[in-house]
Amino acid sequence: MFNNEADSQASPMPADQAAATMKLPDGFRATVYASEPEVRNPIAMAWDERGRMWVAENYTYSDRTQHFDLSLRDRVIILNDRDGDGHAESRKVFTDKVQMLTSVEVGRGGVWLMCPPQLLFVPDADGDDVPDGPPEVVLDGFTVSQSNYHNFANGLRWGPDGWLYGRCGHSCPGNLGVPGTPDDRRVPIDGGMWRYHPQRKTVEVLNHGTVNPWGSDWDANGELFFINTVIGHLWHSIPGAHFIESFGESPNPLVFERLDMIADHYHYDRSGSWTKSRAGAANDLGGGHAHIGMMIYQSDRWPKQYHDKLFTLNMHGLRANVESLRRQGAGYSASHQPDFFISQDPFFRGIEISVGPDGDVYVLDWSDTGECHDHTGVHRTSGRVYKISYTAGKKPSVAFAKPVCLAGEGTLPQLWRDYQAGKTTPRQLRGLLTDRDEHVRVWAIRLLTDHWPLDTFMGPLRDATYPDDPETLAALKQTAIDDTSGLVQLTLASTLQRLPVEHRADIAAEIVAHGQYADDRDLPMMVWFGLMPLVENDPAALVDVAARCRWPDTLRWITRGLATKVESTPQPLDNLLSVSLDLPATLQTSVLRGMSEAYRGWLKVPVPDGWSAFSQSQAAADDPDLVRELNLLFGDGRAIDELRDIVKSSKVPLQTRQSALRSLISARPDDLREICESLLGQRELNATAAQGLSLYNDPAVAEKLAKMYRRFHISDRPQLIEILVSRPSFAAALLDRIDADKDPIPRGDVTAFHARQILGFGDDALREKLTEAWGALRDSPSDRREKINAMKQQLSGDVLADADLSAGRVLFKKTCSQCHRLFGDGEKIGPDLTGAQRSSLEYLLENILDPSAVVGKDHRMTIVLLDDGRVLNGLVVSKNDKTMVIQTQSRQETLPIDSIENVKETTLSPMPDGLLTTLTETQIRDLIGYLMSPTQVELE
Repeated sequence: MFNNEADSQASPMPADQAAATMKLPDGFRATVYASEPEVRNPIAMAWDERGRMWVAENYTYSDRTQHFDLSLRDRVIILNDRDGDGHAESRKVFTDKVQMLTSVEVGRGGVWLMCPPQLLFVPDADGDDVPDGPPEVVLDGFTVSQSNYHNFANGLRWGPDGWLYGRCGHSCPGNLGVPGTPDDRRVPIDGGMWRYHPQRKTVEVLNHGTVNPWGSDWDANGELFFINTVIGHLWHSIPGAHFIESFGESPNPLVFERLDMIADHYHYDRSGSWTKSRAGAANDLGGGHAHIGMMIYQSDRWPKQYHDKLFTLNMHGLRANVESLRRQGAGYSASHQPDFFISQDPFFRGIEISVGPDGDVYVLDWSDTGECHDHTGVHRTSGRVYKISYTAGKKPSVAFAKPVCLAGEGTLPQLWRDYQAGKTTPRQLRGLLTDRDEHVRVWAIRLLTDHWPLDTFMGPLRDATYPDDPETLAALKQTAIDDTSGLVQLTLASTLQRLPVEHRADIAAEIVAHGQYADDRDLPMMVWFGLMPLVENDPAALVDVAARCRWPDTLRWITRGLATKVESTPQPLDNLLSVSLDLPATLQTSVLRGMSEAYRGWLKVPVPDGWSAFSQSQAAADDPDLVRELNLLFGDGRAIDELRDIVKSSKVPLQTRQSALRSLISARPDDLREICESLLGQRELNATAAQGLSLYNDPAVAEKLAKMYRRFHISDRPQLIEILVSRPSFAAALLDRIDADKDPIPRGDVTAFHARQILGFGDDALREKLTEAWGALRDSPSDRREKINAMKQQLSGDVLADADLSAGRVLFKKTCSQCHRLFGDGEKIGPDLTGAQRSSLEYLLENILDPSAVVGKDHRMTIVLLDDGRVLNGLVVSKNDKTMVIQTQSRQETLPIDSIENVKETTLSPMPDGLLTTLTETQIRDLIGYLMSPTQVELE
């Protein structure tokens, strides 16, 4: 297990010497709790109710080229200091049969392991430290990026509310769900914090952003904070927040700005590159940018000056930083305190820090060298756990208990215990909304809505079910009116994302009326995050909020959101301009700025009806340059040169550059190809740039697009495939890259639909290339009849009787509902299947395996030839004298009528061939069984 050592002959300082030479404040000492060979490569720890330490050991983590060595296994060990002498004399291996292990937590009848892309549960109901069975996958979808291997999911820990919390990095965005969850029901995560409820089988993404969170803890009041490597280091984990990242934009285009960290300082010199801070041992600012592991000290064994302080390990500084937390405005701020310890061992790589059951502190040392562990090779033979104790310290007055956050005094620990035990009622919790302690009021809000669905990403969750609880909604609104605590108002703002969309404006209007929080760091943004879905779902309600709003930034974002819809729904913006005439000039300026920001990158904008009156307002008079810019857009439009400058500038926000690029593509300047080619390496813009390049019928363009396929975000790749099958010259470049040795395009990314479109060009050379690179389509009637007969034999009555209909519904959601509706669930692009002859197996198999045999006129595939030479295949959704809307395999595209050279309606179905080829026999059985079901069934 311990092969593939580092090439370097260097080795860590002996553990006893490393502990003895650690620089600590007077009265403290470091000792060795455990070291190699008892523990190696420790990456995470947890405590059980018996006070034992569980350690996750990771051996599979490898170098930059290999990322993970899956010929090895990771393991979980249990360390125990039975006699209390500060050294673990007992060690037991719980399991050594997992891989890519990043975290461990204990409780609820077993052991929880984060092994991206999966969260595993190893049952141990009798607590004998022997697994009762193999690991169970309880969640999946935690991506491990091919280009980045140290941002993956980690950090399991029980919260005071009974949820299992975790973290995930920005470079490993995922889609979370229990196994088998369809893509459209999964919860996206783009960095940040998430949580899972073991009893409800529910996963939530609490917030998005930062870069690589690797440390978190709750304070005595139950507020969650986490540590991040790179950029800012300390964050208040506000549910529903969108935090800044080191690069890129939020996938939600309405997230105009994002929250920054809460620390009032950095631990490195910001005047230069952050990479220069890696020489952190000599940095007197605190060590460097990389922070790993975190605890908030909540015992009374150490001196009072350390109580409630936040400790984090600074990798490059070989030390522990200390932060002092304080309430500021609606949220929190943190200040740097003197560093707590500095290690003299160059191999010290502190990776986790935790308060033990005795009130002292324990530190995991990965024991390696090089940034991200790999610059000097892979060192797998060392690892340490240090204990840092206060020699004059007394035994802590509060016994160790799990879950965390129960060590404080007063109301809160009992409230959390009662809630987890099911002893609280909504009526009792509503009564706590007037408690004298703001933290109790905060937790009353959280627990009242704890089981309500949370949307933090792209808007309301599809098919979300909200409780019918008008009393709680009324109580929350009254709290928004009456409560003067900024933290309570911040919690209400966060909770907007748990409310049905139709109730958000009512409560938000009360929150934004509190003028004293107009300049708060957190509140204006959190309210906007909760209101974003109203841009699409209820823009009129947004105008009502704007009329009450006394916060300039929130009003600016409301205006910007409504202004982006001026072409499709102009009335809400007109109404906003009208009501803003009654606002103070400072707030009118926010409306003016919001419009200006919305139209950055636009070529020309239809003039709103309310603009004439608003342009005469006091705010307009105070900023004539901004009014002049908007008048230009409402008149002749923006100059092409200005758009070009916007697209090329790295200093302009990506959303603005995106709009400008779309405008340039519409305008088609002479240098459009050059501009688009220059953006192919930028993931946030390359999908739009590819749309621009699709206009050029040049094999060199196709070769460049195909070569850079893997540089595109995974969600943008289906659109790129469609571009590559839109021209014969492009298709040739695509086929040359299928499973190639260099820069390959996976064969599985090309579907039978794409293959059929390539064959439609009627090019013999392309047909031959397709057969060689991808395979042949068996299109003859005899082939299809053979498949149908074989499938009928496979799906006998006895087999279908055992079908798991709930699992079948999950498969329907994933494979069919994008076009078809069944029992009111799904889209209306294809025929509604509810009233079809679904009880006939023959009927179903003929339509699935031979979809083009009989196709109704309204559902036939159309081939559209554009004047630039492109060919699009899909279903015509709508058509008028100006535009045609066509549904392709990956998107709807609106085409100007004058750009269409020829339209050919086929007798073929747009339904893809080979629908069942990727399914197992069990999945086919379940899907067909569900399709034949006479009534709807529950989802798993």
